[in-house]
Amino acid sequence: MKYYSGKKEWITIKCTFFLLGCIFLISCTSSPSEQIREKGNRPIDPWALRSVLDLRPRILTLALDSECYLAYDLNACGLYRAWKGGVNWDGTVYTETKVAQPTSWGKDYFLNPSPQESWLLEQNGRKQEVTTRFQGYRFENGQVYLKYKLTTEKDTIFLEERPEFIRDDQGNPGLERVFMTQGMDGNLSITLHTKPKAIKLENNTTTISRTFFKKIPDQVRPIGPKDSENLGKYWMERSDCFTCHEWSEKTVGPGFQQIAEKYPEDKITVDLLVKKIKEGGSGVWGEAVMNPHPNLEDSNLKAMVSYILSLNHKDSINGNPNLEKKAIVNKPHSTETEVLRPGFGSSLSDVHPSYNLQTINLEGIEFKVGGLAFLPDGRLLVSSWTPQGEVYILEGVETGDSTQIKIKTMAKGLAEPLGLAVVEGEIFVLQKQELTQLIDHDGDGITDEYRSICNSFDVSMDFHEFAFGLVYKDGYFYANLSMPMRLMSNEKPLPDRGKTLKIAKDGSYEEVIYGLRTPNGIGIGVDEELFVTDNQGQWLPANKFIHVRSGDFHGMRWGLPDSLQGLKMVPPAVWLPQNEIANSPSEPSLLYDGPYKNQMIFGDVTHGGIKRVFLETVNGSYQGAVFRFTQGLNVGINRIRRGPDGALYAGGVGMGGGWGWNETRYGLQRLKYNEKVTFEMLAIRSKPYGFEIEFTEPLGIGQGDSPADYSLEQWWYKPTKSYGGPKMDLEVLKASETKVSANRKKVHLTIPGLKKEHVVKFNLNPELRSMNRQNLWSSEAWYTLNNIPKN
Repeated sequence: MKYYSGKKEWITIKCTFFLLGCIFLISCTSSPSEQIREKGNRPIDPWALRSVLDLRPRILTLALDSECYLAYDLNACGLYRAWKGGVNWDGTVYTETKVAQPTSWGKDYFLNPSPQESWLLEQNGRKQEVTTRFQGYRFENGQVYLKYKLTTEKDTIFLEERPEFIRDDQGNPGLERVFMTQGMDGNLSITLHTKPKAIKLENNTTTISRTFFKKIPDQVRPIGPKDSENLGKYWMERSDCFTCHEWSEKTVGPGFQQIAEKYPEDKITVDLLVKKIKEGGSGVWGEAVMNPHPNLEDSNLKAMVSYILSLNHKDSINGNPNLEKKAIVNKPHSTETEVLRPGFGSSLSDVHPSYNLQTINLEGIEFKVGGLAFLPDGRLLVSSWTPQGEVYILEGVETGDSTQIKIKTMAKGLAEPLGLAVVEGEIFVLQKQELTQLIDHDGDGITDEYRSICNSFDVSMDFHEFAFGLVYKDGYFYANLSMPMRLMSNEKPLPDRGKTLKIAKDGSYEEVIYGLRTPNGIGIGVDEELFVTDNQGQWLPANKFIHVRSGDFHGMRWGLPDSLQGLKMVPPAVWLPQNEIANSPSEPSLLYDGPYKNQMIFGDVTHGGIKRVFLETVNGSYQGAVFRFTQGLNVGINRIRRGPDGALYAGGVGMGGGWGWNETRYGLQRLKYNEKVTFEMLAIRSKPYGFEIEFTEPLGIGQGDSPADYSLEQWWYKPTKSYGGPKMDLEVLKASETKVSANRKKVHLTIPGLKKEHVVKFNLNPELRSMNRQNLWSSEAWYTLNNIPKN
C-alpha cells in the first residue's frame, strides 16, 4: 500500500546438539489441536529483530516466548537454532561497543550448524538445482510469516513459513512450523533437510511440523563486567579505544603494546595516562589528536590503563623509567599563543545568521537519526539507529512547534537502518544487510510486511560493515557499503565492500564506484549528479567529497587483487582536511536558498555542524571549495533532507568518544532560510592566473584591496596504507596582485606558483568588513585544484 494522507579475539560459542521428544508431520488445513500459546504476549518488544548473531550475518531472531527463541539464517533460508535463554544485545548500536556483536545465551532445544537447513527439489524423482532467496516477512494476527522463493531452471515456487511456540498436554515446550506452498507442479516435490528429521512439503497446500522437547531449567545470563577477569579490557571494548588503536601496531594512535613498552607500570604513570585520556591532546606519538573523554569515570580509566600497561613484556627503554616519564610531560603554552575565534581558525559555534533554527523535541523519543525522507503528503519519516531499529512517521513538522507534532512508530526490529527513500509513495529502508520495502496492507500506519528487495550483496559479521544511503534516481536505488575494520591477517574484505551500488527494484545490482572506506553519505547534487562523502583512514590521507562516475577507483586498496594494486586513484572533487573542516562527513544535499542556490552542503558526525561546498567544472571534472557553514546544532549531523516547506531537516547520531560530536548522541532540528544576508565568501573559482573570490555582499571601501588580506597555503596528499596522512610539500603562497571588481563583490587574485592536484587554503583577514559594515562569518576556505583552467 502506498502512503498518502491517512586482529581481534572472537568469542567462540560452544553448542551441543540435542533433541528430546518426538516430531509429528501432518498435512492439514485445520487448526492444530495442541495448546498454542496466546499470541501477542511476546517476551520483548520488538520480538522480531534483524542483526548479526553468533558471528553470523543476516539473522532474524524471533522471541516467541520466554521459553523459546528462534534464529533464522536468512542467507540459507533456514532455521539456525531454537533455544531457551536470550540474546546479549552487544555492539555499537546496542551498548556502544565497537567490536562486539550480539550473541545468544542459554541452552539449545536444537541447533542446525553448518551445513544448515537445505532445500531439495525433485522432479519425477530427479534432483533439481535450486536457488533460494529470502523475500521478507509479514505479520498477521500477532504471528510472523517468513517468505522464501525457490527457483530451479524451469520452476519458481513461493513458500511461506509460520513458526510458533506451543505446549503439549503435559506442558512440555514445542515448536510448530507451518509451511504453505504455491506454484508447485504436480510432479515436483520439496523436502527441507533439517535436524532431527527431514520435512516433506505437500504440493500447493499446508504442511505442519510439530516438535516437542523436555523442559529446560531456567537459564542464567552470562557473568557481567564487574565479575569479569579483565575488567580493563572490558571497558576498553566498551569505549572507543579500538577506533584509533590496535593491539601492537600504530594506526591513528600507538598500539597498546607500544604504549606498555614505553611507560613503566606504576601509579605515577597510571595517574598521568588517566589524565591524558580524560583531557585528550597530541604530540607524544605524532600529530594525531586524541579525543577527550570527560565522561569516563576515573575507576574505569585506571582499569583500562592498568590493563594496557600489563601488556609490556620488555623492560623500560635502557632500564630508565624516568626517561619514559619525561616523554609525556606537556610543553608549556606560550603566552603569545593566539586564541582562535569560531570561524577563524576553529569551528563555528553559532547558527548561520541566514537561517532560523528550531529543535524537534518529543517526550520519550531520542532521535538517533539514521535516515530522513518525506512522504508525498508532507509527513516526515525518520529511521533511528537504535537497538529497536524504528522508523517513525512525524506529522506537523513544518510548524516547527514540537507541541503540534504527532508521531507514530510505523516499523521496528530493523538492523541499523541508515537510509530511507520514498518512491511514488512507497517506503524503502536500507538496513545494514538488506534493502527493504515497508508495506502497510491495512492502512493503519503500521508496517505489516517487511519485503526484501535486495539481500544478496556481500556481508560478514564485522561491526563496521555499514550500508549507507539511500538515493533513488532514474529507476534505481544507490547505496554505499563500507569496509570492515577488524580483519585477521589472512582475511580480505568481501568483493562488494567499499563500493557504491546501483540496485534495481528486482534486487539485482551492479558496482558503480569502488575504493571507498566509510562512505557515510550519498546524495543528488548539482546538475542532478550523484555525490558521495568518505572518511579519512587507511589509504585515505584526508576526508573526501566525491563525484560519482561509473568505474572510478577512489583509493582504498584493501581487497584489491594483486593485478590492480598499481591502480591510480581518481582525486575527489574536494578534499576535506581532517579536523580542519571535517572528520566524519555524512550525507550531501543540494541547497535551494538565496545566494547559495545550486551549492551543496554536508553534515559531519564527529567534527559537527554543516559545511558548504561550491563546485565548478574545470577540464571536464568537478572541483571546488569547502566552507564552514553553520554550527549551533545539538548533535553531530548524520542526515539532511529538504522538506516540502523548503526547510532543511538535520538529524544526528553519536555514541560517545570517537563516534560523535562533543559526546552528543541524538537530535532532530529544522533550519529555515530567513533571507538575511550574511557576509562571507560565496564562491571561489579557479582562473589561469590564480583565483576569483566572490562574496555575498560588496566589500567595504578599502577592504580586501591588498594582497596582505589573503593568506595562502598549498599542499598535496599521498595515500598510503597508514591511517590518514600529512600535508605533502606544504608551502606558503603569496598573491602578487589583487583586483576588486567594480561592484566590489569579487576579488581577483594573481598567485604565482600554483600547482594542480593540490589543495589551496585561503585565510582572509578577519577584520574585513562589507559595505554594510558586516563582519565576516568565517575567514577560511579550502579549494581542491585538481586542474588549472587553460583559458
